[in-house]
Amino acid sequence: MTTALLERLRPAERRALFAHERVHLAARHDRFLLAVQLAARANPFLRPLRTAVAYTAERWADEEAARAIGSRRTVARAIGTAALVSRGTPAPTLAGLAAPGPVPRRVAALLGPPPAVRAWPPVSTSVGLAAWGAAAGTAVSAMSSANSAVTMVLILHAATPL
Repeated sequence: MTTALLERLRPAERRALFAHERVHLAARHDRFLLAVQLAARANPFLRPLRTAVAYTAERWADEEAARAIGSRRTVARAIGTAALVSRGTPAPTLAGLAAPGPVPRRVAALLGPPPAVRAWPPVSTSVGLAAWGAAAGTAVSAMSSANSAVTMVLILHAATPL
């Protein structure tokens, strides 16, 4: 946060922005983002996951900040102001006709009704079973790869004099 940003925000908006940042710190969002960055570097198919997790972490912090200060509208104004101050007013381009970026989507979500609180779906649902199946398959694959690597090292060690 810069001095220019803090000067542009009203006191309630400043409280909202600080509450938002406190949520990031308390929930350790940096760890989620780092894990996704590492996974995306290891597996290029996971690259789209980076933006999804970053957006989800921001929305999480938005909702918690709104709950903490008691006003979704104030958090939306603070986010919009922070985006404009940090980037300046964007020049009109054809890209403006494309889908809205993360900041307008976050502001729109805050100006709408709060999300319904949902319990975790049961494990026996099709999504739950698919997730457990994928996790089990990944674990078996990792163990198989580790076993193959150890076997290869032992074979090479036995075949070559060191």
